[in-house]
Amino acid sequence: MGESNFTEFFYDQFKDKSFAFLSPYGCEFGGRQSEIVNGITGVPLTFKKDGADFYHYHDLKELPDSQLKQIFSNYDYLIYPVYPEYFKLLARIKPNFKGKVIGVTDIQTHQLAYWSMEDLQLFVNSLRLYDYIMCTNVDEVDTFRVAFDDIRKCAYTGWSMYPEELHYPHIKPNKYKHNGICVSINNPGSFNRDILTNLEIYRRLKKRFPQIKGWMYYITPNKKDKIRKLLDNIGIEDFTLVDELPYKDAIEYLSNAFMCIHLYTFKVVGRLAQDCAALGVPMVGSIANLPNRLCYPHTSVKDYYIDEAVEIAGRLMVDTDFYNKVSHAALESSSFYNLENTQKRIWALLNYDKA
Repeated sequence: MGESNFTEFFYDQFKDKSFAFLSPYGCEFGGRQSEIVNGITGVPLTFKKDGADFYHYHDLKELPDSQLKQIFSNYDYLIYPVYPEYFKLLARIKPNFKGKVIGVTDIQTHQLAYWSMEDLQLFVNSLRLYDYIMCTNVDEVDTFRVAFDDIRKCAYTGWSMYPEELHYPHIKPNKYKHNGICVSINNPGSFNRDILTNLEIYRRLKKRFPQIKGWMYYITPNKKDKIRKLLDNIGIEDFTLVDELPYKDAIEYLSNAFMCIHLYTFKVVGRLAQDCAALGVPMVGSIANLPNRLCYPHTSVKDYYIDEAVEIAGRLMVDTDFYNKVSHAALESSSFYNLENTQKRIWALLNYDKA
């Protein structure tokens, strides 16, 4: 199968198949969506050009089993996030569902180390309810495979980016230091994404280069005051908190960054690194996630290696050749996450028993 026509081949395999998607976000009940986003709600578009019928978890969880059976009897595939809070609902849907359940992970894998034995048992049993597990963090695969007799049904695929539409139109051929440094990210969730580590790198870098300014984006309203108080408490200067933006607007905003600092040690997807790479924005990050290792081999450090991160960021400030090398390498490596390459990994997973 040639490179240029694999996407059409892939779409053709599902043209007569119906898909439902369990959305973690509010949506029209059963409404068709084809969201172009580098995230879990963009996954259905990978399978069908018109996406899937979306159902919000909270609209389903109280429905009787008979109604759940009636809703999902019309679908060949159910794309169902691997979220622990969704497992009880899946246990009710699965026995009466005649199609295939495709799991998509979006979980902080390191948190499993803090779970009780009871929670781990529920997790293992629930993974077995999925016909396939699309892992979006390469470092979780072998841990999750402990649940399966046939480990091939759980594999790394990632979730697709759509850089031709989302990222490439916003690539800035020239990056300017006065555009500021994107320091971490803080979208919904109770975790803080190693904010202290990232702020300390910024603070040390600012001592060397007093003219720099920083910003953090995807700030949800309930967090803004708390983050500002923290910034003031530890003496972070010239730092803007950017309100939460629609995804396309967020990509445009991010494209202006001179560099990004994000030593995020969680075992997760690594979406910020993917976005930065597809925009050609250099990132100083940790080796904790595949996108950092793959797209930023020259600027990724071990977890919490603040001194080394500051040195690398400083070099990006003064060494134009190094800066361009990092930018170009990231942009080229980001193709690993494009639609076609992601579809190839998914196709291998869905046909694991035919290899």
